[in-house]
Amino acid sequence: MTLGPLEYVVVGFEGNRFTGKILAELRAAKEKGIIRIIDLLLIMKDENGNITAMELSDLSGEVAEAFGPIAGDLLEVFEPDDVEAVASNIPNNSSAGLLLIEQTWAIPLKEAILNAGGIPVAGGVVRPEVVRMIEADIAAQAADKNQAEVKVAE
Repeated sequence: MTLGPLEYVVVGFEGNRFTGKILAELRAAKEKGIIRIIDLLLIMKDENGNITAMELSDLSGEVAEAFGPIAGDLLEVFEPDDVEAVASNIPNNSSAGLLLIEQTWAIPLKEAILNAGGIPVAGGVVRPEVVRMIEADIAAQAADKNQAEVKVAE
C-alpha cells in the first residue's frame, strides 16, 4: 500500500470552543477522496494553563455526532509530546485542533515517481506566514492584470 504525503495542521481558536464550521469542508474533502484523516485531537488550555486533550473517541453526545462522518478510520497516532508542543504555542483560555491528514490525491503521482525510478529526496509544507505573503502577491498581480485588461477594453 502506498501512503500519500502526510501533513499536520494546527488550527487555533480563541476561547475553549469549537463551532464545528470546519467539519463540513473536512467531510467534503474526505468524501471526494482528496484527503484521508489519520488523526484529530482537540486541545484546550484553560485560563490557568491547564491542558486537556481529547481524541474523537473521548467525545460524547452531540459533539461526537458532529464529528461522526470523519471519525471512522482514525488511527490515534498523536503522542503526549505532540499535545505539549501544540499547547505551548497557544495562549491560556484557548483551544486548538491538531489534524493529521494524508494527501490521497497525490498517491498516483507518488507511485508514478517511484515506478519511474524517482526517489523522493525532500518535501515539506510552506509556513502559514509565507503562504499569506504569496496570497498577497497573487492578489496584487491579479489586480494589476485586471486594471490592464480594463485599460485595453477602453
